[in-house]
Amino acid sequence: MSTTVQISASAAQSLSRWRAQTEEQKREARLAVVVDRVASSMAMENEQVSDAWIQQAKQTGV
Repeated sequence: MSTTVQISASAAQSLSRWRAQTEEQKREARLAVVVDRVASSMAMENEQVSDAWIQQAKQTGV
């Protein structure tokens, strides 16, 4: 059984850009999302999150 999913032109363009990235670029993008989610979670708990910490975490993967 085959299922065809139709997506918008903008979604197709976004998917093409993602697929064109190198594995390193994809890894960095995924890491940035994780850091952003952690920072958002910390902010919701009223924990201090500095811009410097966010930048360092994105650069070092920590």
